[in-house]
Amino acid sequence: MKIRPGFARIVVLVIVFLTTSCAKEVDAPTTESMPVPTPANNITAEDVAKLKWIEGTWRGMDGDKPFFERYRLEGTTLIVEGFPDEKLASVSDTSRFELRDGAFGKFEGDGGSRASSITADSVQFVPAKPGTGNMFRFERQPTGWRAVLEWPATADKPARQKIYNMEAVK
Repeated sequence: MKIRPGFARIVVLVIVFLTTSCAKEVDAPTTESMPVPTPANNITAEDVAKLKWIEGTWRGMDGDKPFFERYRLEGTTLIVEGFPDEKLASVSDTSRFELRDGAFGKFEGDGGSRASSITADSVQFVPAKPGTGNMFRFERQPTGWRAVLEWPATADKPARQKIYNMEAVK
């Protein structure tokens, strides 16, 4: 049986149409640099006060493992305490996000993280030193808040994101 050239072209066009129109667009891993916000150097005490919504004791889940944290503002410092369990009896680690010379963040030598923006419902942190660490943001939600951690693509790994939904401990 001989297939006519015109018929073969139509079959190819139909296959191309079906595969392209039914395909779901997926972001392919890339090593291209995405624009990364820069640390802000004009954060004020009033900006830090906008984070009042994050104060409290919170439970998050890392897979099937819960974790517990307490956030509190002391002036222009946000103190984050981690607890090993729901008893909240002993602090396992403490982090401090401080306002210094217009920058708000976690100061660790010349590294750490700095806020790039603070709004009434969120704060975004970026690496203090470009090209190191990850970006993360805290976003207020109707029933709590969520932490969104983002790592840029590297030569051997695609860009990644991890989200923790935080619920108030009662």
